[in-house]
Order: sequence, then structure tokens, then C-alpha cells
Amino acid sequence: MRAWAQSITAALLVILVATLATVTATSGTGEARESGAVRMVQGTQSPGADADEPTRPNLVFVLTDDMRDDDLDHMPITRRLLADQGVEFTDAISPHPLCCPARAQLATGQYAQNNGVQHNRGVHGGFDALDPAQEASVWFRDAGYRTAFAGKFLNGYHPGDVRPAGWSRWDALTRGVYDYVDFSMTGDGDPRRYTDSYVTSVIEDHTNEAVRDFARSGEPFVVYAWHLAPHYRISPEGGRSLPPAEPQDEKLFLDQRPSAFDDPAFDEEDVSDQPVYLRRGAPVSRDEVAAENTARLQSLQSVDRAVGSLVETLDEEGVLDDTYIVFTSDNGYSLGEHRYVGKDVLTDEALQVPLLVRGPDVVRGATSPLPVTLVDLPVTFAALAGVTPQWQVDGTSLAPTLRGEDQPFRDTTLIQTGRTLGDGWSHRGVRTERYLYGTDGVDTFLYDRLLDPDEMVNLADDPAYADVLSALETRRRELVDCAGWTCNQQFGPVPEPATGSVRGPSS
Repeated sequence: MRAWAQSITAALLVILVATLATVTATSGTGEARESGAVRMVQGTQSPGADADEPTRPNLVFVLTDDMRDDDLDHMPITRRLLADQGVEFTDAISPHPLCCPARAQLATGQYAQNNGVQHNRGVHGGFDALDPAQEASVWFRDAGYRTAFAGKFLNGYHPGDVRPAGWSRWDALTRGVYDYVDFSMTGDGDPRRYTDSYVTSVIEDHTNEAVRDFARSGEPFVVYAWHLAPHYRISPEGGRSLPPAEPQDEKLFLDQRPSAFDDPAFDEEDVSDQPVYLRRGAPVSRDEVAAENTARLQSLQSVDRAVGSLVETLDEEGVLDDTYIVFTSDNGYSLGEHRYVGKDVLTDEALQVPLLVRGPDVVRGATSPLPVTLVDLPVTFAALAGVTPQWQVDGTSLAPTLRGEDQPFRDTTLIQTGRTLGDGWSHRGVRTERYLYGTDGVDTFLYDRLLDPDEMVNLADDPAYADVLSALETRRRELVDCAGWTCNQQFGPVPEPATGSVRGPSS
């Protein structure tokens, strides 16, 4: 009996030691565990799953509204926790740089010619133009993920509108969407009006609550936190003003010099050769631009803190190392370049957006020059989560680049803007490493960004660029109707311009 008891005791000790080793290897805060080499993806495991079965990662998608890519320089928490811990894409663009079309691309993984949303309003725009069943959240829901949305959805989404498919929790802004301090949210079926809260803080709280609840459920999750800042404020009466800041941020950036002031295109003296949407511009006020820049940066400080609290919440719940965090904006914003303030134009200031990705197998502290777009994100999310898109998508997964692998990529990107009337289209064009080209059929622009990085000289009528323009127009015609893989082609080199340009940047 004594020998039998001793053998049982020894076996139990072996099991206990193995269990303690496993617990030790998988415990500790997320930041502490990140110090090792790139590791296999480990995410939240569904209850009842086999203990040896690989678990699935989570994903949190943080979106801002009208944020310039250089605004990120004034968000130190976001830079430290996401850029320094992941990959920063330095040439990311919103290929349809207007709120609703950009968000429709993020909801569907498709360009506007395929998802139907070409503008913020009118018969070709707004939430009414989107099929609410064609929302990428269904991919994750059907694969066993819990899903939550908090914040600003598509323009024109009202309290009585149908809840888009695929969301376990739905907490979208409805009335007072752009007011910051007087707004309503759907409340996942329990609508609520807020009159004494700051919208960023409310979205932050709802995001963290969803993360905590999902993490404790043991199921994998996808959470979208779509913020309003730094979009200008629109009161319920329709008045437009600068975005308000939280009280602790009202003294910040008062003397901050806008980066736009250092752009040769700022308040461009002669815009007579520019597209019609720039030719209308009057000289801009430096004081007004400086005031708007200050207000925008102040409003983004609450988003910066929200990113910090999100990472802290993920860490406290023990799922930080198992979660991809993606940060970007729906479009960029011009602050006086080419005499223009706003978006919905095909200039680099409106097209360029920040894009940061951190996660389980993402290279840390890296940058990538790939010419990526918002259309690439839904299929990237699907690849990272191991789920299959349920319809044809127009983007390319960025997962290989995030893991530090080389990946072939398109050399020409479709860019476009829309109208509320007619066929719904305005200027549509293409962007390559060297050129930016577009037309509405009459009004045409062509910039050689190698020689003219500030896009100040329109070469559309320059005979030396005739072959260049012809090649880009061929690509444009093919891409305006593209779908799926046809949106991601490698066309090859663009012809070199002939010598003897009559209107070069130095002429």
C-alpha cells in the first residue's frame, strides 16, 4: 500500500509541476509578455474548445474622422502603444476621401462602384445607399466571434433605421452625430441621449465595456470604436464651428504652427491650372487655419487617451497579446494647401491617412511604404482572424507585410469622388508611385509627384506627358469598373515623359 501511495503521489507531483509551468508561461501583463520574439497567434478560446486547439485572436478597430496623417505626431500615447509596438504604413490613403463612402468601404471591403455609396447624401449616398446585410461584421459573427460597434457609423443613419447585420452589440450615434456634447446613441436597443458628456469619452467607455464583457466570456471578439474627432462641430441647428475639446485640453497647442504652413502649396498663389474644385478657392486666412489646427489637435487628445485606456483594458483582461489593434482615419484633410480647407478632393492632403497595426505576430517598430488603402482593411481583418469573406472584396490582405514578409502589390490605385446627382460620379482617377491623375470627363489633372511633390503644376495639357496621360487613362478606364482581383493589378512601368516639357515645376 505504501509503495502504491508513493507512486500516486509522484504522479500527482509531475502533473502539478507541469500545470504550474504552463500557468507561469502564460501569465503576466501583456506588456511584459511582449518582450519575446515573434510568436504564434494566441487569442481568446471559445468555451468547450479542445485545450490543444489553437485559439483565435481578437481585433479592435479604432477610427477617427477627418484626421491628417501628420496629426499623429501630436498623439504620443497612440504612437508609443501602437506605432512603436507594431507597423506604421507611411503611404496609406483613403481612396474615396469623404466620410460616408470611406466608411462604406470599411464596412464592405468594396469600392463605391460595388457597394453603392458614392457620397454622404442624395440618391447615391448615405446609409440608405448601403445594403445593411452586406456588412463585414457578419463574417466574424458567423465564424463564432462576438462583435461590438460604438461610435459614428455612416452618414444618414437615424434612430429608426435597421440595425446592420452581424453586430452582437450595436451602439451607434444617431441624433446630434457631430455635436460632441449633445447627442444620442442606440445603446444596443436601449437608446440614450447625452447632454453633459463628451462624445469621445462615451465611445471610449462603451468600447472598454464591450472588451471587458467579451474577454470574460472566453469567446473571440471584434470591436469597432469609430470616433468623431477631429471633425468640425455641427450643431443641431446646422451651424458649423470648430471641434470643442475636453476642459483639460483647452490650453494645449495654442501656439502650434500648422504643418500646412510649411507646404509650398499652402495658399497657392496661382490655382488657374488646378481642377475646378481648387480653382474656386479664395486666399485662405492663416489665423483661421491656425485656429482650426489648434482645435483639431486639442480634440484628438481625448482619442489619444482613449487608445491608452483601451490598451490598458485589454492588458487588465489578459488579452492584449492576443489582440490586433488597428488605428486609422476615414479620410485626410486639407488645411489651406491649394487654397482649400476640407476633404472630398483628390489631393494628397485629403487622401493620406495614418495607419497603425499592432498584434500577436506583427513586426514591432516597423514601417512599410506599401501604397495601401482603406479598402484593404476588411480583407486584412478576415485574414488575421482566419475567417472567410462572404462576398467578393476589392482589397488585398496586408497580413504578409504585417508579419515582415515580402508581398507583391498593385502598382496603380483607383481614387475617386462622387456627386449627389447625375450618375453619382465626379472626378475619378489613379495614383501610382510617381503620378496622380484624374478627370470628370472634362476637367483633368496630372501631377508628376517625382518632380512636383507638392502637386502645384497640372501637366494634363503638356505634350511631353501625352504618353503618360494616355497610359494612366487606360488604367483609369479599367479600374473604374473593377471588382475583386481586377482592382489589384500590376500594370507595369508608366512611359517616361518626353523631353522638352513646356510647363515643368521649374518653368
